[in-house]
Amino acid sequence: MRERLAHLSLRLGPPFGVGLVLGLIGPFGTYHLLPLGTRLAYWLAVVSVNWLLADAIVRRVDALLEAQLPKRRLIVPLAGALLAALPATGVVSMANGLSGIGWPQNVAMLSGQVALLLAAITLPVYTWLDMQERIQAPPDLPTTAASMPHTSTAEATRQETDGLALFCARFPKPLGGQILCLEMQDHYLVVHHSGGSDMILCRMEDATRELGGLGLRVHRSWWVASDAVAGVERERQRTVLRLTDTRRVPVGRSFRPDLKAAGWL
Repeated sequence: MRERLAHLSLRLGPPFGVGLVLGLIGPFGTYHLLPLGTRLAYWLAVVSVNWLLADAIVRRVDALLEAQLPKRRLIVPLAGALLAALPATGVVSMANGLSGIGWPQNVAMLSGQVALLLAAITLPVYTWLDMQERIQAPPDLPTTAASMPHTSTAEATRQETDGLALFCARFPKPLGGQILCLEMQDHYLVVHHSGGSDMILCRMEDATRELGGLGLRVHRSWWVASDAVAGVERERQRTVLRLTDTRRVPVGRSFRPDLKAAGWL
């Protein structure tokens, strides 16, 4: 619960702060159009809703695009901002109408202004988060059969059991099912299992080391258990793993050689 609250505060803290500042200074004429209380409510609502909306879309774009995409730090946030501009314009239009400012007469111009504002926010935020992840996460070393020391089957099984026990000790209560995959979100991991999903504070590198031979890292933001792979799908230049729970996990280009060597692709 404490980790969930900490994660929620990281999600809501920045938009709340930005909304509070904008509510006090009243940009775009809202200082004269709205009284203080209404102005604060307006900006807190608009910024918070659109921030979370853009954050969700940017994360989806980040998961879909290849990890080695050129100029990724520029393309991902800008593409996410453009995609989020349409629903965000609807949020702003509704807020204008409900607050008394009035419904927009030029929706196209408003949409452009919203897209520009979203781009100005998502670009530095995404760049900062990406830099934080790179600083705290050392480069992964490729795991191949030649680089692994020779161990007996019994020893390998014991190491897997110990590693799984060490990883499961991070949870406040026993997992409700078999681990299927791990999804990285900032400094947190969403552990998807046959009984649902749980979030823990853990680096992907630590989790993959502890889980060892139970699965493989398939993407910058994903690890998948061997028993959870149900099939492989290809969409143009993208490769996707289909899991036993019908979840579809993207495969990063830099991870394909190890997956091919393991017989996954």
